[in-house]
Amino acid sequence: MNHRSIRASHLLAEMRREPRKSWTTGKVRDLYAALGLGEQRSTARHDLQHLAARGRLVESGPENCRVYRLNGAPGR
Repeated sequence: MNHRSIRASHLLAEMRREPRKSWTTGKVRDLYAALGLGEQRSTARHDLQHLAARGRLVESGPENCRVYRLNGAPGR
């Protein structure tokens, strides 16, 4: 399993715990830091974009203030 897959697994598991919660790059960066998976904002942003491009997440909001949710999450 590569680093992106490990981070994505942790992120998706956390998102499933609170499926109505919106996630920002900053929240993901904080999660990764708490899990010892790195603290780079660009890593969090790329992971969110990667998951959205694959249909796992839905993104919304302006480009400089995107929020992400699980695809199919209630309250979308």
